[in-house]
Amino acid sequence: MMLQRESRRQGSLSLLLCDIDYFKKINDTYGHPFGDTVLQGVANIMGKAARRVDLTARYGGEEFALVLEGASEKGALKVAARIRKEIENMVFRPDQGPVRVTISVGLAVSPEHGTDKALLLSRADQALYQAKKQGRNRVVVWGQGE
Repeated sequence: MMLQRESRRQGSLSLLLCDIDYFKKINDTYGHPFGDTVLQGVANIMGKAARRVDLTARYGGEEFALVLEGASEKGALKVAARIRKEIENMVFRPDQGPVRVTISVGLAVSPEHGTDKALLLSRADQALYQAKKQGRNRVVVWGQGE
């Protein structure tokens, strides 16, 4: 529905797919209850970054999606960079000592990168893969990370 609305307005819509880097290692090292705390912390930051018209969701195990209605690539990059930095600066404190986490982010923008939901998801996912391939803890726009 958000894609249709932006299409009618001839506006942009940006999709961020975010993945917590090395999350399996976090769960394996500190346990699943601590992993849940990390997920909640990341979700909280993403929720604060979203406006009322945006959509945030947990997309998979340690993946999150943020749909930014009316956001151009430039605007979405600013949001993604802010989220990435805030998560990088967050400190969790399990019994074993302080732990920091990072995220990798893939960005696709409609209509520039596609107007179909499945295509936009695929392209954001490809950009996320490139972010991980390039070393993690970064934001990559579809088509620019290859």
